[in-house]
Amino acid sequence: MKKALKTTLIVFIWLVIWLVASLLINLPLLFPSPIDVLVRLFQLLGTSEFYLSTMFSFGRIILGITIGLLSGLAIALLCSISKHIYDFFMPLIAIVKSTPIVAFVFLVNLFVGSGYTIVFICVLMVFPIVFANIYQGIIGTDKNLLELCKVYKIPYKKRLKALYLPGVAPYFFSSLLSSIGLAWKAGIAAEILCTPRISIGIEIFNAKTYIEYIDLFAWILTVVILSLIFELVVTKLLKLLSNKFLTKAEV
Repeated sequence: MKKALKTTLIVFIWLVIWLVASLLINLPLLFPSPIDVLVRLFQLLGTSEFYLSTMFSFGRIILGITIGLLSGLAIALLCSISKHIYDFFMPLIAIVKSTPIVAFVFLVNLFVGSGYTIVFICVLMVFPIVFANIYQGIIGTDKNLLELCKVYKIPYKKRLKALYLPGVAPYFFSSLLSSIGLAWKAGIAAEILCTPRISIGIEIFNAKTYIEYIDLFAWILTVVILSLIFELVVTKLLKLLSNKFLTKAEV
């Protein structure tokens, strides 16, 4: 209850700051007040276009996060097996980390549809973060304990539960939570550039083009709310998984 009250108070303070700023600037067409934006958001909630755009954008971004998560996990496991495999994948990972997302958006959009481009961009945001964290967690496992397990012939299932999962899980959880916000930002940015027919990105693009800044702020607020809700749900699920599966076993 205290945490909820604290969060509510912080949100209220920032809304007041936003309101004061809008009154001082006094340009409602360019910088609307939070009251106008919230009213417009509730109006959008009464339209079918809002739910279609939200559903399509949400689906693409979640699909991209899932693929990025699984691919980062798989390649991290492969790289932990052999240094040669690690050396083989490092140029690819370096390219993904250093190339601007906008360049990937334009390049990928030349060959595939805009919907697939958004998914691909989200994968690129999630994959290197998940890979780096999980790989670090695997190679950071105590080598002495691993040797001890080999000497006493501890079954692999017990090793997995007692050593690998508790060691890798914090890295995995951290990488997933860090990449969610980045995936949302990159996914919506890619939608604005690619302008798929049904998406939040095209709504933001149209609002900016036709100088409908109240709509622009309403859609941006929608993205923030969706991202926060998704991150909260993932955090709760990770806590449940941690409590259920990551209790250290006696070796």
